[in-house]
Amino acid sequence: MKSFFRLTWVALMVSGLGMLSSCAGPTVALEQQAPLAKTQPYEGTQQNMDYQLAYRYVFSSGGSSGPDQIEFTGNLTPRRGLATLAIRLHLLDASGQVLATQVLYAPGANQGAGRSTINRKIEVPPGAVKIGFSHFAKDYATRPGPRRR
Repeated sequence: MKSFFRLTWVALMVSGLGMLSSCAGPTVALEQQAPLAKTQPYEGTQQNMDYQLAYRYVFSSGGSSGPDQIEFTGNLTPRRGLATLAIRLHLLDASGQVLATQVLYAPGANQGAGRSTINRKIEVPPGAVKIGFSHFAKDYATRPGPRRR
């Protein structure tokens, strides 16, 4: 039964991201932007109050055989107490407009967040020159302690 809810949550998240990318000029609050390095591997760290992600990617040109892509790898360390954590990678044009979005991590609502290794091959749309990250996090509901009299 848990897997049904997990699949439903992931489907809703992906369809919601699809709607975001179909809107003209979507805006996403980006936590970090980095250049899309096309000549050498790029290493970086995305860190905020909810997680730390040490990542590396390698760009490969598709040429006539297919689309350009990056091979993205990362080591995720979320903070304790998260019921939900979803991390997205955005590919941006020179003006900062989102051209494509890829979910990097989303175990499901109330599934908790744990250390994880991320490995993804991500298509790079024409005109992409930067990457950016965004995330959603929710804590477990805290239970009130016993009442003292």
